[in-house]
Amino acid sequence: MQNIDPVDYTSSVSAGMMALHKIRSNPGFIAMFTADQIKTMLNDIPLFSGSSDSTLAALAAVAQERDCEKGHVIYEPGEQALEMFVLVNGLVSFKTATGTGHLHVETLMKRHMIFGWAALVPEHPKRLGSAKCMDNSKLLAINGDAAMEILEADPKSGFLVMKRLCSMIANTFIEKS
Repeated sequence: MQNIDPVDYTSSVSAGMMALHKIRSNPGFIAMFTADQIKTMLNDIPLFSGSSDSTLAALAAVAQERDCEKGHVIYEPGEQALEMFVLVNGLVSFKTATGTGHLHVETLMKRHMIFGWAALVPEHPKRLGSAKCMDNSKLLAINGDAAMEILEADPKSGFLVMKRLCSMIANTFIEKS
């Protein structure tokens, strides 16, 4: 197993400002999942289920494990959507920004749910809400550009994933009954 240092990354926020976010992890954090385990996990998620082994393996290779402490804000409204996330374990709350209208979203995300899917939309739209860890949580972060390159290299899997993504987006914007 390989030691991984805490990850610093920057994201764009509205009005051209940059915000520095620090994903907090234990100093001696050791990667817990093998590439094969991540590949299996991705195949169990409806968005990626049924994708080719090579596509799942490539997505697993670019996925980054992140340990986040309770209370950590993963992203906020207005930030550029550069990454999508898989909740491996823990609990994440999603809250929409005011003025976004009616959104039909899971407000409390549980194990193996995917969120931050806007990173797969071309030109990285801004986040519509915030995602916050309600418990110590482990995430897989997948860069949207890298994921799109992988999906474009396998048109059959790419079409399947994008078709499901369109369905997720449509269901998100359906008014609650």
